[in-house]
Amino acid sequence: MTPQPPDPKATTGKPRPVDARGEILHHAKILFREKGFSSVSMNDLVNVVGLTKPTIYYHFTDKETLFSEVLVEMMRHGSEMLVAGVKRCKGCREKLYKMAEGYFRFSPTSLSTMVRDSSQHLTEAHLKKVMEAHQFYLLKPVESIFEEGIQAGEIKATEDPQKLAFYFVSWIDTMTTLKAAYEGRSFETRKNAETMVNIFLHGVAPPVSNGGLSPSGTNGGLAQSPEETA
Repeated sequence: MTPQPPDPKATTGKPRPVDARGEILHHAKILFREKGFSSVSMNDLVNVVGLTKPTIYYHFTDKETLFSEVLVEMMRHGSEMLVAGVKRCKGCREKLYKMAEGYFRFSPTSLSTMVRDSSQHLTEAHLKKVMEAHQFYLLKPVESIFEEGIQAGEIKATEDPQKLAFYFVSWIDTMTTLKAAYEGRSFETRKNAETMVNIFLHGVAPPVSNGGLSPSGTNGGLAQSPEETA
């Protein structure tokens, strides 16, 4: 009888290595997202993950630490996906379109809501870590897009890229809450992204009569007008 090669899927008698920390974070993210911080207990996590409570506490000393780590991991993972999505884009406008579309498509819930929830329960050290992650993973990539836009003459040089990034990300995040309000109706991701970016860059009001200037003496919107770029 010809010997057969071993089946790679067959068990060797040794338990399959489990990324316990990753498993805990994955299931905790779902629970916190669905129930909020206050309504999730460590016993809930034990039941869902299938690990013992001592194992969970070995990786995360308390629920507050776990919650802050979940938020940081969500922002890190989201940032990687969004940054990868804009790499092939050219120009500020196209990158902002892709950034907004990616956020709408892949963010299942409002991060701002979860961060606000965390501010009521986390220690100062935990909250500091969450806010630093928000700055690094979500705001910085968008700030870089606006900086490139200013350098390329697509955005007015008088604008502050850091503030623009904060406004833009806050608006995108707020828009994600609209998806739940659609109740099964189609949320047109690309159309909403394009509309939002166009409004953000150009505003909604037509040029006013005093030579196309706003009351502050500047053209409306953030993007350079043809006259300004000439």
